[in-house]
Amino acid sequence: MEKVPFRQYAALLSQYLKPQWMRVTLLAILMFTGIGLALFKPQFLRDALDTATEEDGTRRVIIAGCAFFAIGFLGQILTLVNTYLAQDIGWRATNWMRGDLAYHCLQLDMSFHHEHTPGEMVERVDGDTAALSNFFSEFIIQVVGSLLLLGGILIVITLEDWRIGIALTAFVAISIFIYNLTRNIAVPIYTAEREGYSRLFGFFEERLTGIEDLRTNGGIGYTTDRFYDVNRDVYGRAVKAHVIGQVLQTISGVLFALGIALTMGMGIYLYQIDVFTIGTVYLVIHYTAMLRHPLIMISRQINELQRATAGFKRIEELYRITSSIADGTETLPASGALGIEFDHVTFGYTEDESVLKDVSFQLQQGKSLGLLGRTGSGKTTITRLLFRLYEINNGQIRVGGKPIDRIRLDDLRNRIGMVTQDVQLFNATVRENLTLFDAEITDNRILSVIEELDLSEWYQSLPNGLDTLLEGTGLSAGEAQLLAFARVFLKDPKIVILDEPSSRLDPATEQRIDSAVQQLLKGRTSIIIAHRLGTVQQVDDIMVLADGEIREHGERTRLVQDPDSVFSQLLKTGLEEVIT
Repeated sequence: MEKVPFRQYAALLSQYLKPQWMRVTLLAILMFTGIGLALFKPQFLRDALDTATEEDGTRRVIIAGCAFFAIGFLGQILTLVNTYLAQDIGWRATNWMRGDLAYHCLQLDMSFHHEHTPGEMVERVDGDTAALSNFFSEFIIQVVGSLLLLGGILIVITLEDWRIGIALTAFVAISIFIYNLTRNIAVPIYTAEREGYSRLFGFFEERLTGIEDLRTNGGIGYTTDRFYDVNRDVYGRAVKAHVIGQVLQTISGVLFALGIALTMGMGIYLYQIDVFTIGTVYLVIHYTAMLRHPLIMISRQINELQRATAGFKRIEELYRITSSIADGTETLPASGALGIEFDHVTFGYTEDESVLKDVSFQLQQGKSLGLLGRTGSGKTTITRLLFRLYEINNGQIRVGGKPIDRIRLDDLRNRIGMVTQDVQLFNATVRENLTLFDAEITDNRILSVIEELDLSEWYQSLPNGLDTLLEGTGLSAGEAQLLAFARVFLKDPKIVILDEPSSRLDPATEQRIDSAVQQLLKGRTSIIIAHRLGTVQQVDDIMVLADGEIREHGERTRLVQDPDSVFSQLLKTGLEEVIT
């Protein structure tokens, strides 16, 4: 597998740690202080051992013990603060990364989201980013701190005796070299583990979404069997990942045992030739024992770096995916309705099949268009292209007289409002659901719309008003549809698209919002996708689609009066006979 160059890690650290330079600086200062205390603390033990038999040995041992305890206590406090700071820095960095990655994914083409399930995307945005949290927090304090501590220990030991210093330096160098050799061994295994979990979460999301269909069609048994298959695959990948992790830990343990043996042998030899005192022998052994922690930390962090590398590669792969829809530079007028024009538009979701074939029509500003046609005729596709969720293959779409590819995407989508049959409600407050988390919309404006849509009785039943969480409030399909209308009212778009919004409403509820709908359409350009003929009785124009082509288009009144028109025949036979 391709290695990740160090400069890419450095660039990642710089991007997300630079804004936290004060915290990082404080962490570095405390880390250096802690390392200094750790190196200084064993000197008191040597002094106690070497002077214990002298005349004032008891007093010096007590002083050394108190100093040892005080330094140890202070070191623990520094460790606690360092851990807090490191975790704080790591979580801030990864939370920013999650936001950046989520924003990037939201900008990608709809074709990308059709190819990846929501469960998979949650794992990509959250799971892979979480794998990097250790890189931002513990990796800095553990690896950098461990390397500094190793260097400090080797310098102190070398000052005691150059021979044992060279021997332990060679031992540490060999250990680090061996750790480095294992650096990329586990990356493919950890990458496979992340991909396995991604597929598992995607499987859960898809099945839970379709739980009603699975139950009513007897698909529970098959789903359970498929779950066992997916889970067994994840289990195998996870076992391999944990085994390789334990192998790396075993390597660290073996290397440490060799280091202790080397120190003990050389310490005994130097004591026998009167180079070391008993206190110095203990000191060297103590420092050698101190090597265990930084070596284990380096081994562990290299192990964790394998996981971070796997997550980093998947995140980098996701960032390399770019949208084929380039943002425009022009803006639309802030007021007034906007005209729509399709000029010889051809579009297909795949290269093999066109959903719209050379479609051309104009809808003047402030006019309404009733869109008829069977499922798959291209009605919904026209609305998706207006939002520029997809790029057309040929032709041109104009909104407000401007080519759609020249208009800023945010400006375009803010000027168009849509009410669909399936309303997405969030586990949030009524206020947040109505405003879609736009804090600039005032409560007075929200309450005004609620009253305008005759939702006051429902609003009065809410226990906490606009602060009521929608979860568990028992919204009916009709009430959810009314909330969708309220969203569009609050957005105040210049173009309104209604995808048969009354199809899920009972006659009484439909009558409640009929006047509100007419008011919403007043002064705005509108497209109404109809599944019932009664929905288009008030529109200005009618367009009938068949197999991605316009079969009929004209003024509604004229088509009604023409007995040979398709629309006139529909009024007699019903909408199900749109295409014969």
